[in-house]
Amino acid sequence: LGGFEGAIPPFSAPDFLDLQRDQRSFEGVAAYTNVPFELSGRGEPIRIDGTKVSSNLFSLLGVQPLIGRDFRPDEDRPGMNVAVLSWGLWQMRYGGDRSIVGQTVSLDRRPYTVIGVMPAGFEFPRPGPQWNNSPASVWVPVAFTDSQKTGRGNQFIYSVIGRLRRGKSIVEAGAELDVLTRRINSNYPPAMLREGFSIRLSAEPLRDDISGRMERPLLLLLAAVGLVLLVTCANVATLVLGRSASRTREIAVRTALGSSRARLVQLLFIEAAVLSIAGGLLGLLASRLIVGALPASVADTLPATREISIDFRVLGFTAGVAIAASIFFALVPLVTIDRGRPGLALQEEASRATSGVRRHRLQAGLVVSTVALACVLLVAAGLFIRSFSALMATDPGFNPERVVTAALTLPRAGYSTAASVRGFYHALFTRASSLPGVRSAGLVTDLPLERYEHRTLSREGVKPADAPGSTSLSWVYGPYFQTLGIRLMRGRLFSDVETIEPRGVVIINERLAQGFWPGEDAVGKRLRWGLNVPENKNPWLTIVGVIGDVADGPPGVQPSFHAYEPFSQFPDIVLENIPTTFGRQIRLAARTEMDPETLASAVRAEIARIDPQLAVESIATMDERLGDVVAPRRFSAMTLGAFAIGSLLLAAVGLYGLLVFNVSERVREIAVRLALGAEPRAVLRMVVGHGLKLVSVGLVLGIVASYAVARTVASFLYETESHDLVTFGLVPIVLLVVALVACALPAYRASRLDPAPVLRSG
Repeated sequence: LGGFEGAIPPFSAPDFLDLQRDQRSFEGVAAYTNVPFELSGRGEPIRIDGTKVSSNLFSLLGVQPLIGRDFRPDEDRPGMNVAVLSWGLWQMRYGGDRSIVGQTVSLDRRPYTVIGVMPAGFEFPRPGPQWNNSPASVWVPVAFTDSQKTGRGNQFIYSVIGRLRRGKSIVEAGAELDVLTRRINSNYPPAMLREGFSIRLSAEPLRDDISGRMERPLLLLLAAVGLVLLVTCANVATLVLGRSASRTREIAVRTALGSSRARLVQLLFIEAAVLSIAGGLLGLLASRLIVGALPASVADTLPATREISIDFRVLGFTAGVAIAASIFFALVPLVTIDRGRPGLALQEEASRATSGVRRHRLQAGLVVSTVALACVLLVAAGLFIRSFSALMATDPGFNPERVVTAALTLPRAGYSTAASVRGFYHALFTRASSLPGVRSAGLVTDLPLERYEHRTLSREGVKPADAPGSTSLSWVYGPYFQTLGIRLMRGRLFSDVETIEPRGVVIINERLAQGFWPGEDAVGKRLRWGLNVPENKNPWLTIVGVIGDVADGPPGVQPSFHAYEPFSQFPDIVLENIPTTFGRQIRLAARTEMDPETLASAVRAEIARIDPQLAVESIATMDERLGDVVAPRRFSAMTLGAFAIGSLLLAAVGLYGLLVFNVSERVREIAVRLALGAEPRAVLRMVVGHGLKLVSVGLVLGIVASYAVARTVASFLYETESHDLVTFGLVPIVLLVVALVACALPAYRASRLDPAPVLRSG
């Protein structure tokens, strides 16, 4: 269930409680939100992904713990510190000890009683949705506080799922949600509604929410696999036809001696089955290796990729393909034999006259099809590679070279006051800046390529209704912009004084400046957070600088409106009283002149010196983070490229096999031509010309099909036209060059033929 459309997360606590109370279409609804935890005790502290859930979530999903129990309704309130562990965490951290139920674990330095362990294979939340998509290692009650229950219009961070009542359809549920939309909107202050604020409830199947973003790319990948399978089948069929030519007399003899058609099919099927089964087993082995080598960044991005395994469904599909291929390849030789006149096949010349033409036509058609399919795959791969190259050439707005980053979250139990949080940040910044080889360092709540906090804002002298719908907000400490190499367009950066004292200043990105003050200089203008919020609550902020747009999502996606404040202006009340990670989730960035790996170890050591119990979520270079973000696109481009190269090689092998067979069939004719004075180069031209004629037909068909396919995948391309001239120009050239190579060896052998032995053997 969704509470918003667009970039804003779905539900706030009051909206969920209203929905839970008033809805009638669902057996129940449950809320959840991802929350990272520091797990300590029994070894080194580690950061794990956790999820706060409604007490009824597990029963709603129809899953019970492997051992212990799930949450009771009375435990879904503040102060009831109980937890359910995942099977993976139970095995990794506690060695599968069944007595863990009833014991205490430390989460964010607070004691939680373990009440259950979920079964192996249970994963929730599932990867895929835009929000709250990190599979949890531990679940705790959502436990709304009184301020969260009454904070209308704040903290839209909760995802909601429900199970439809029997007899109810998704359409009927949607109609009810439309009614509830109006009812819930009426609970908001009239001033917010007048300014255009509203929510819209909607529902879609959980499976669609999980796979929706990746459905089209996965279907594209499936189509590519299908094309490669067709190319392979056509190629093998071409080779089988070539081999069947040498068995024409054998099959004719068997027929003349009384073998039935069924007996011949059985013989050919067994032979083909041996090859198909061997190929299927090799394919399964290769698949196992490929799945095991799948990059972790791709596995984290593609839904359910981590669950991919060679199971019975894969085995069944492979067996089905092998059986179908065996039947097809068994029947192919019989197609080229005149079953009604077996004696004719015993006469060599007559046999060639009857079955040869049929076989040549079928082989030629298969080669043309192979070339056409290879052309389609090559064009698709070329477009994706060109798109990926354009994507990587896009300026992200910062310089990632030699920048080491660390991500961590301060637990509330260990840092309960604003002074303790600020003290840690000051110590981390000071120690990191003084490390050998560090040119500069800075802290920020979200690095480039991330989005953490979203707010609405208004500008001075303009109606709030003209404000952007959502603006990303980052809090910085120290020379963050200089460390990341972010360009200053106008004005200045934060001063040292503003880093430690709140002065009511803000820096915005170019997109926000042009959106609010097109054609004007935004420096010196004022804005503030919220719509119609009293000035004593959210004071005006003066813009002191405008920076270049920085990618705060995958490269190629338009940066959002973005504003930056010094951490000195972060409200103490949020750090001390709001039960969220706002202000406690921090990222360190340090630019170094030394080996980034060496600096990463030094940073980890310095964090341990400040707080030995604090778990570091991750330490990575900005180049690695950028690589992880673009990994899915790189994977798609490289996978299609590998498929295209494979199909190109298969097409070359098929063409080579056809020409070898063609030369063997025409060896007497070639010998006669040479004996009568034909030049070897004339024979060379004849063989090569025959091959290029087939390739040309395949190319024409392939280019036409490629144009249609390119228009279908146009939405996946970045700054690359679906009719990209470079791709459509290079692919035919590559295919022709490969075809010439495939034709060269049979043609050379034919031109070097000694006619005397051939004519004497006849």
